Amino acid sequence: MKHRDMKLLNREKILGLLLNHSLLSRAELAQKAAVSPAVVSHIIRECLKEGIVCEDSEGVSRGGRKPILLSFVPDNKLVAGLVPGNTTEFAVSNLSGQLLYKEDIVTKKYPTPSELAVFLKKILHEFLIRNHKSWSQLVSLGIGIPGIYDPELDLIHKMGKISSLFEWEGTKIREIFSREFLCPVLVFDKVVAMAFGEGILSSEDPNVNLVYLHLGRGVGAGLFLNGKIYRGSQGAAGEVGYMVCGPVDEKDPISLHDIPPLESEISLNSILKVFREKCPNSFPNSLRQSENDEVLILHKTFLKGDSQYEAILKSILEKAEGIAVNLVAVLNPDLLVLGGKVTEIFSEILQERIIQRLQRSVLFSPQVKTVTLGKNEEIMCTLFFAIDDYFRRLTGNNQGLTSAFLKRYSSQLWNQ
Repeated sequence: MKHRDMKLLNREKILGLLLNHSLLSRAELAQKAAVSPAVVSHIIRECLKEGIVCEDSEGVSRGGRKPILLSFVPDNKLVAGLVPGNTTEFAVSNLSGQLLYKEDIVTKKYPTPSELAVFLKKILHEFLIRNHKSWSQLVSLGIGIPGIYDPELDLIHKMGKISSLFEWEGTKIREIFSREFLCPVLVFDKVVAMAFGEGILSSEDPNVNLVYLHLGRGVGAGLFLNGKIYRGSQGAAGEVGYMVCGPVDEKDPISLHDIPPLESEISLNSILKVFREKCPNSFPNSLRQSENDEVLILHKTFLKGDSQYEAILKSILEKAEGIAVNLVAVLNPDLLVLGGKVTEIFSEILQERIIQRLQRSVLFSPQVKTVTLGKNEEIMCTLFFAIDDYFRRLTGNNQGLTSAFLKRYSSQLWNQ
């Protein structure tokens, strides 16, 4: 092996150890990495200069001088995350996932990816100046899209049911944002990021089998199997909106531009439409309601236990239960995580009904829970995915380090 390759391999091993352990001395690093103390000293000297490692404290003496304990520094590098929707979320964090900046953007003001990329570059530049940071500290940009993305082709096949984002379909998002952002750009389905984030936050097992079921404006599933994201051959694994749960009358082939049949029945938009039609008194025509107002009305009506309301809701919940049963029957996960706005509205009953249905319907019922991070789930998990991308580049694609590193920090830090 060439000298440069050996040096890089040793650096990757040492940084991986520091990410996996909160404090280590130079002697411990040499022992665990199976390299000489001189090699460790040289690599640590470089990392101290770069600001990604610091001398943290003194260890316990074993007869001589107290060793200096080293730790990885999360504050000297930044990642950015972007989740486009009707309102686009943009955020910046350090490598521990501490949220340093968040901006909610009305997407229709910047309808094309190119316009949005230019605007985000401007506001990020202003953030860096205000906080005495530099562009060189930004190491990854993660973009979690509500749709089907093929990473091999850098192509968005389909966006979710969000009219503001129709111009994103068929575009090469990574290429567009790479023109404005000099750091590596990572694009993925946001549901994939949420499965990854929940895999980190919800289990101590690095090889956990987890399914994240998103019931919101769109319907989808993120698959985190044996500690790895599973995307399928064209990046469309987990598109449960296309599942068949009952009789289907389809005369024409499904188009990428169609709303999936099942999604059209149980997405938030469809639920609101049904209740506007069947429970008009709950949505007064004299007042123009925002979607957030309608969601609040929907939640309040649900809590009242109205019989007409419950009859409408029964069909919706049964379809959600069917998705959960089919996913669990096929994938046999350790953990099923429920998220999205529909889950948030009906959390009092949805989780309980799914647990009961699984206990009746499958051989091995997994643990069922709702999302860990609540309202910040989408943007925070997107940031976690960007952090993981950087850590993999630092350590030669070493898996599991993001989980070990982020578990040192309190989830309260991410949910503020």
